[in-house]
Amino acid sequence: MDDETEIPVLTDLIEKGIEISMSELGLDDDLHIEVEDPAIDSSEIEITQPEVPSAELFADNPAFEQKVRRILDDHMEVAWQEIRLAIQEEFEKR
Repeated sequence: MDDETEIPVLTDLIEKGIEISMSELGLDDDLHIEVEDPAIDSSEIEITQPEVPSAELFADNPAFEQKVRRILDDHMEVAWQEIRLAIQEEFEKR
């Protein structure tokens, strides 16, 4: 594309038909563009196991273990209260 004034517009290309050469687009005819086949997947995905915190994390830090236990206990208590309430409401409907 040495001369930008010679760049064709879409209507010029449509009038010429389906086949459009690279030179009609203002490009070199020797220009080769390789397109990978989307049906062929050459990428490899490595699947690894997630790292799970070991029990040593709690063994080395009792304060952390207590904090986690307290959080679980609080959530379990709230969940149990909600379950009891749902059961009670279900029996009241009958």
